Amino acid sequence: MKTLISIFVLSLVPIVTWSDFSCPAGENIVCIEEADTICPDYAKCVADNATCLDEHACESNRGYICGSEYDELMSDYQKAVDQYNQLISDNVALREKRLEQKICVRNASSLLEARRCVG
Repeated sequence: MKTLISIFVLSLVPIVTWSDFSCPAGENIVCIEEADTICPDYAKCVADNATCLDEHACESNRGYICGSEYDELMSDYQKAVDQYNQLISDNVALREKRLEQKICVRNASSLLEARRCVG
């Protein structure tokens, strides 16, 4: 009886053969599971919960960047801008001081007065 039931159940299951599948020329059949992801050659697949990529993933070679790395780079950039602005301010102050000394020396009536201008 058990054999008869097995034969009956197997007759209900469709028989699938490789001839039932077809692929375009140069491509292969692949079996995937429900959670599998298929990515084309020109793309990079990452997990749904991924927050960043370690390598550049865009064809433009510009890639992706992690938010934390972006924040760090922006902080470094802001520090460089602040340092540049400070150097500009210091340069302006030094030029003003040099101009004042130059005018003082030109207007000095003696060598002693000229030394006081730059000392």
